[in-house]
Amino acid sequence: MAVLDIKKMVPERTKLKKSLGLDIGSFAVKAVELSSSSDKINVSAFGTVCVANLPRQETANSIRRLLSQSGITLREAVISVSGPSVIERFITLPKMDEEALKGAIKFEAEKLIPFDINDCIIDHKILGKDDRENKINVLLVAVKKDHLSSKLKLAEEAGLAVRLVDVDMFAAANALMKCFKNPADKTVAILNMGASLTNVSILRGEGAYFARDIAIGGNDFSLAISKMTGLAAGAAEELKLSPNEKIKDLIGFFKPVLNNLLDEVKLSFSYYENQTGKGIDAIYVSGGGSGIVGLADAFQENFGSSPSILNPMHFAEIGLVGSGKGSLEKTGSSFTVAIGLALR
Repeated sequence: MAVLDIKKMVPERTKLKKSLGLDIGSFAVKAVELSSSSDKINVSAFGTVCVANLPRQETANSIRRLLSQSGITLREAVISVSGPSVIERFITLPKMDEEALKGAIKFEAEKLIPFDINDCIIDHKILGKDDRENKINVLLVAVKKDHLSSKLKLAEEAGLAVRLVDVDMFAAANALMKCFKNPADKTVAILNMGASLTNVSILRGEGAYFARDIAIGGNDFSLAISKMTGLAAGAAEELKLSPNEKIKDLIGFFKPVLNNLLDEVKLSFSYYENQTGKGIDAIYVSGGGSGIVGLADAFQENFGSSPSILNPMHFAEIGLVGSGKGSLEKTGSSFTVAIGLALR
């Protein structure tokens, strides 16, 4: 059975022959199959299916159909976890050997994790060493066993073996790092906006320095529209994606939600800046919520610059083969986590 393995996370360029990334979200499941030859990576197949409010077995069946209809042949996947059952902490410890570090990690986990650590899978990764201070920077990740087990069982019921378990925000960071090499002195933030969560990660150079899940996502915007207009959930979602002449009204409907999200993002950025003395040089957004109307203007007003939409398919080293190229280039941002997983 696959377990959490952050040794392969945050972020990492990987040579691969064929790999499947499966992003199991609360609203939709997205799958991307990558294949490689020499230095070129191709998307050999991809697809998405809505699973909102489906029972577990129907979700598994939907994933099976997704794989079949998309032409995905690989049956070994990389999946991910996120949400309140997943905790990420960046800690600094004195330099020590691996055996001593294991004990130190357990001690730190007991202090920092708001769960019984016996109910968690815990892993760590050394992110860097400070020889002058004789210290190491470590990423500590804990996932509740029942949450991890649920994701594993769902994938297995869909006919998949799970090769590796990642974390959504680190998968998004991996996709970002595949797109370009961030200069060592530059700080980049990526906000992956899903249906129920917005994953925030901050990278300096190619190293992760901050990670957090904000419990605000696309569903909250749709709910605000539904409440203000009386539209059913499906119609509110459709209006959110295609507002046409109602753009100004729409922004007014969900402005409180957007303001709450921006407030949480500000807190995240301020925490990073206070800890490191560094500012945020660039902001990227990805995920299904990255195209919400008014988002760019709101960021410009609050942060002095508009975010760039991350679409890994705009970069030559990942080129789709087949007739679906145009389709994926238009929706590529929503596949950011799935692509990041497939790159592991």
